[in-house]
Amino acid sequence: MHDSLQIKITFEYAQIEKELQIIKMLKQILISGNMDGIQLRAAASSLHSIYNGVEKVLLMKLKYQGITIISDGNWYASLLQKATKNSIISPVLEMELKELMGFRHFYRHSYGFMLDKDLLQPLILQVNAVFDRFINEIG
Repeated sequence: MHDSLQIKITFEYAQIEKELQIIKMLKQILISGNMDGIQLRAAASSLHSIYNGVEKVLLMKLKYQGITIISDGNWYASLLQKATKNSIISPVLEMELKELMGFRHFYRHSYGFMLDKDLLQPLILQVNAVFDRFINEIG
C-alpha cells in the first residue's frame, strides 16, 4: 500500500478511535440502565461518525485500486458491495456495516427524539468488535 494512503487511513483510524472511546464510556452507562436522552444522542452521533470514517477508508481503498464509485443516490450501498466484490471486506463484515449504514441513514434523516435505546443498544454493544474486524480485514 502506498505510504500516503496508509497515512490517510491511519488518520481516519485515529479519529474513529476517539469516537470509540466515547462509545466505551456510554456503553457502561447503557449497561447500568442509566442512559438518558442526551447520552443516547451522544452515542448516536458517535456511531454516525464512526460509520462516516469507515466509508472514507473504503473510498480510499477502492480509489487506490482504480475502482470508481458512481455518485448517484445509491452510492453508499454500492460502496459496500464493491468493497466486498473486490475482497477489501468480507461478506460477513459487509452485513455488519450495512447495519451501521442503515442507522447512519436513519440518524441523518430523523430528529434526536426519535432515537430508540432498544434499537441502538445492539449497535453500541457491537461497534467495537465490528471496527476491530474492519481493521483486520483492511490491513
